[in-house]
Amino acid sequence: MEINNIFNCKRFGKYLVSDLTRCGANFGVSFITITLAGVLAYLVAGTVSMATGSGWYSSNALIRTIYIGISAVILICTMPAKCYGFITDKRAGANWLMLPVSTTEKFISMLLNTMIIIPSAFLGGVLLLDCLIVALDPNLDTTIIGGMKELSWLISEMAAQESEVNAFLTENIANDKIFLTSIDDIATWILMFLLGALYFKKNKATKTVLSWIAVCIIISIFASPFMLSMSGNINMETINAVNNGDLEASYMIVDELINKAIVFDVILDTILMVGAAVGIFFRIKTIKH
Repeated sequence: MEINNIFNCKRFGKYLVSDLTRCGANFGVSFITITLAGVLAYLVAGTVSMATGSGWYSSNALIRTIYIGISAVILICTMPAKCYGFITDKRAGANWLMLPVSTTEKFISMLLNTMIIIPSAFLGGVLLLDCLIVALDPNLDTTIIGGMKELSWLISEMAAQESEVNAFLTENIANDKIFLTSIDDIATWILMFLLGALYFKKNKATKTVLSWIAVCIIISIFASPFMLSMSGNINMETINAVNNGDLEASYMIVDELINKAIVFDVILDTILMVGAAVGIFFRIKTIKH
């Protein structure tokens, strides 16, 4: 059935709810398991410690942050295939194609569910659970937000032992300006895995990872000469500035390098996101069984 009306708010609202419900049925158990993974790791570590006679081990904020980071990677890799991998199945996919909803509405619903609703629910869930752990464990006083700050401080301290310029560079990498650029990286990964879920019929996550590695290799081949040339010139200028005792000039040079790297990363991620989104849209539009 062809939908002439590209977008209808009422129809889209009903479809979004049913689409999210379907995602819950397909991915709900996995989502709960992944969200609880940090808590389970915390409990296992404490239980093993007690069993060996060392008393209860309270995982600090830094370790719990690592637990949750691993859980987030697993979520990104598995969620698109679990939620929308059925579309490549002949029977289930054919039923989905026959739904009286436009391609645009299906596409927007996919993006909202995989990039906003489910990740936000995961983030809210892990933060709430971590707050409960801190509230119940008298040995803990810092949540994973504090763990992230602790990780940034630890990296900065390690860099400071090398040189002042190194410390300046690392502190800037750890600050909010750089941290926010990771958001477009996460969005790119989600879109890539969603694209793989719609194109590959079997071993979706594995094939997507291999394809993503190939894409990264190709990008590195074309981007490396530019980045090496840029960083090489700035490194020589920095060395000369440090040798002349002009740390302020070296800071400015390093800051320029960071800003250029951010711009390059944002442009590259934007190209990849747009390309993946276009691929997803046309896959939805042209898929046949």
